[in-house]
Amino acid sequence: MGRLDDKVLLVIGGGSDGPPRDGEPLPIGNGRAAALACAGDGAAVMVADLRAEAAEATAEEIRSAGGRAEAVACDVADPDQCAAAVAAAVKAFGGLNLLVNNVGIADAGSVADTAADTFDQIMRVNVRGHLLTIQHALPVMAGAGGGAVVNMSSLNAYRTGGAGISYDTSKAALLGLSRHAAATAAPMNVRVNTVLPGVIDSTMLRRALSGIPAEHVPDLAGRIPLGRVGSPWEVARCVAFLLSDEASYVTGAELVVDGGLNIPML
Repeated sequence: MGRLDDKVLLVIGGGSDGPPRDGEPLPIGNGRAAALACAGDGAAVMVADLRAEAAEATAEEIRSAGGRAEAVACDVADPDQCAAAVAAAVKAFGGLNLLVNNVGIADAGSVADTAADTFDQIMRVNVRGHLLTIQHALPVMAGAGGGAVVNMSSLNAYRTGGAGISYDTSKAALLGLSRHAAATAAPMNVRVNTVLPGVIDSTMLRRALSGIPAEHVPDLAGRIPLGRVGSPWEVARCVAFLLSDEASYVTGAELVVDGGLNIPML
């Protein structure tokens, strides 16, 4: 018995692209890892991604392991596609109980030089996209007796450091969105929580570091109390916990997964 047996999960941003980790055939980011981990826990998974081929690769990996999964293309900047992703999960599996929002784009611009159009686009994807998918998913979940949502924020919501003002602002805004959604959805028996990954060896990090000469790559592990960079699978296990009935009394929470990086230290 899996802790997500008989549940239907929609993962927005469940594909990955970029260099794979050593020993893994597919590039693994937090969204793909969450989809695979939750499928391993028994969920039927609708994988949505901007890139249809990336979503299908995740779905095929789940099916090859004996799970149930389908794929759909979804650009969260388009409200119609957000609605269509929810509808696709319902059509494929007969309902929807669980939602993971794992989309995010970034720009390195600072407060001094970020263009308004860039800021607006990042907020549209990183914040409004989460709002839209939750709005469409909530009535379906409520009709099924309840459910759970996990939004993927970032440690950048708490502290800044190289990702740019638009990204940092969007990830902080997502905390407020999640708390409001949690309060609104609680009477419907729908829980909403947020995961804040720190430095994770994901495809996003690998893309960011791929153009930097090895001698200039910062000592990421040396800044982390646990002494190492995290794995997408460690993030995924936290997501699966928050989606499961093991977290049945947890809503409006912010779960930091950072190896201790956010610990205030002298």
